[in-house]
Amino acid sequence: MFETKPGVTWRPGGRPGPVWLLGLALAAGGVQAQEGDSGTLQLDAVSVIGEDPGELLGATGSAHSVDEESLERYEYDDIHRVLNEVPGVYIRGEDGYGLRPNIGLRGTTTERSQKITLMEDQVLIGPAPYAAPAAYYFPMVSRMVEVEVVKGPAAVAHGPATVGGALNLITRRVPFETEVGVDAALGTDAYRKLHAHYGDSTDQLGWLIEGLHTQTRGFKDLDGGGDTGFDKNNLMVKTRWNSGMEAALYQEVELKLGYADETSNETYTGLTDDDFDDTPYRRYAGTRKDEMDWEHTQVQLRHFVEFTPALTLRTNIYRHDFERAWAKLNGFDTDRSLLEILSNPDAGLNRSYMEVLRGERDSQISQETLLVGTNDREYYSQGVQSVLEWFPRWGWSDHHVSLGLRFHQDQVRRDHTEDGYLMRDGRMVPDGGDTRQTTLNRESADAFSAYLLDEMRYRRWTVNAGVRLEQVDYTSEDDLTGTRRSNSDSAVLPGAGVFYQVAPSWGVLAGVHKGFVPTGPGESDDVEPEESVNYEAGARYLDDSSRAELIGFYNDYSNLKGTCTISSGCPDARGQTFNGGEVDVYGIEALMAHEVRLTERYRVPLHLSYTYTETEFQTSFESSFALWGEVEAGDRLPYMPRHQATARAGLATADWDVTASAHYVGEQLEQAGDGEADDGDDDGPLAGATVDAYTVVDLAGRYRIDRQFTTYLTVENVFDKEYMISRRPYGARPGKPRTFVAGLKYDF
Repeated sequence: MFETKPGVTWRPGGRPGPVWLLGLALAAGGVQAQEGDSGTLQLDAVSVIGEDPGELLGATGSAHSVDEESLERYEYDDIHRVLNEVPGVYIRGEDGYGLRPNIGLRGTTTERSQKITLMEDQVLIGPAPYAAPAAYYFPMVSRMVEVEVVKGPAAVAHGPATVGGALNLITRRVPFETEVGVDAALGTDAYRKLHAHYGDSTDQLGWLIEGLHTQTRGFKDLDGGGDTGFDKNNLMVKTRWNSGMEAALYQEVELKLGYADETSNETYTGLTDDDFDDTPYRRYAGTRKDEMDWEHTQVQLRHFVEFTPALTLRTNIYRHDFERAWAKLNGFDTDRSLLEILSNPDAGLNRSYMEVLRGERDSQISQETLLVGTNDREYYSQGVQSVLEWFPRWGWSDHHVSLGLRFHQDQVRRDHTEDGYLMRDGRMVPDGGDTRQTTLNRESADAFSAYLLDEMRYRRWTVNAGVRLEQVDYTSEDDLTGTRRSNSDSAVLPGAGVFYQVAPSWGVLAGVHKGFVPTGPGESDDVEPEESVNYEAGARYLDDSSRAELIGFYNDYSNLKGTCTISSGCPDARGQTFNGGEVDVYGIEALMAHEVRLTERYRVPLHLSYTYTETEFQTSFESSFALWGEVEAGDRLPYMPRHQATARAGLATADWDVTASAHYVGEQLEQAGDGEADDGDDDGPLAGATVDAYTVVDLAGRYRIDRQFTTYLTVENVFDKEYMISRRPYGARPGKPRTFVAGLKYDF
């Protein structure tokens, strides 16, 4: 599993114990001990470029780390922008801020990041990762010190979703000496940020407190005026105890407590294509009541013990609670969905609905009543997980054996209601009717997972082999219909990878593993889990100033699974799962990084990442799933651009640096198809529609005033490009316009 810091054997004033940074050594990175001013040990952040070339070069699988230096370069609040530099990652934008990210890895659907495993400090962080994997909660990336992405055979160590891979967010460590940091920033659209942390340690005790607040009034203009932004808060407290150097059995205990909340005036409703072309940042009057409110709490207790220099055990006990209520426009009191109306606004009655939605005229008939639904949900996620690591030497080979176990429970309670509103003089007023109950149910999951991995190193060879077990029991209860249903999933998931070091600076790698995504609670017997066999092969080069990687991947799906959600544009059958049959996803991931030394003072860091992806349905079928529709063999998957690339270049000295990056995303389908215009058949409102290719340029600069103070300026979307990122859930949605942020940081 990922090794967060702390979680390596810390020994103040001494040496670190022999816990490897990444289970299976599949992730790219290295650990280096440095002696601080007080004589304590400090571990460097894991880096995709890496401080330890030997460790990074020998990684058998594809993995990347966005380290603290990279995160601070642009000071992004949006995880989408952070991940742009990582090849093999797919993003579907929605609100322009990344409030509820849509992330996919190696061809997995991006929809609410539900097909990847999301973790914070190695612990599942989604609201209900098994029972309701859609990530309506996502940690604030502004407070992270590292973001790790693992793909391919490395997924054997992580679950429940193993087809694409895993994303691990690493929080700030408890420092081993006094550490103070403050970051204050102001920006466009009344943006404000205040981020502070303070921590310290004695020989055996340490603590950290960190707080973060961000807010903005938003970049969209609501008809009639109003706030379209958000207000977010986060507080984290960590305490750590470690035994003394004289202890026969070295141990650590760390307690992490977290609280977060958000109020965002966000909507699922976009614009018609014509309105988008005229005023892309407009928001219709009919979305005035849309608002998301949520609170999240977490408790994590970690224990680490070193029995011998070759045998360690790490255990985490965790409990997360998440409560959210999202009031948003569901549509009109008619059988026509918002997506149908916005996709064809001039057809028949759609013209009248659009006039009401824009606030151009009052509601006149009952069908023009605006229905606002409040989706109130409560989640919990809890469990205990342990990883036993053993480092034997057998014969002429060194081994790293990992045994991981996890017992996990999660649940979601849904209480959805709907109220009617009438448009009156451009304002929404209650229609006087009763609140209608639309959903009242509870879904839960009890899961057991285990994995056994062995990494063998012999001369130039590194070989990894392992197997993962997933067993999930689901329960679904619907209080409106009085029905109760139970179902279960189980899977045995083997995987293997190999690396051969051809020369001191480069080598070749290959791997294969079985991918799996469970079905979910309440599914009918004919719905199958998502399963695939995934292959990768490539080469890696690494020296003191350069890194290059070229990896080909092929995911052979025996069954692709699609889940109908509001965010995917499904007007009904929400939560229903659909079989997509056999699908092939294949492509190439390339990464090159190099630093040019112009003089002793000036450096030019360069970075280029590129992803090429092809997707093909292998069978023809008709589906009521909004993203598929009528599928012909050979059709492509939606929101999977063939080409993606990020190029970054900068100029840096010890006192200042300036960096520019350009991110390109190729054309994307809104619905499965061949990319040709719709022939007029009734195959869904977005059949044949595409999101045009776009390129966005960002710029960042920092100046170090002295050892404590640094000032920075970032510009997102430098050329103020107007571009569409999606037409889902309902209508065309813009990317963020040009945004300036200026800040001052203090570190001690």
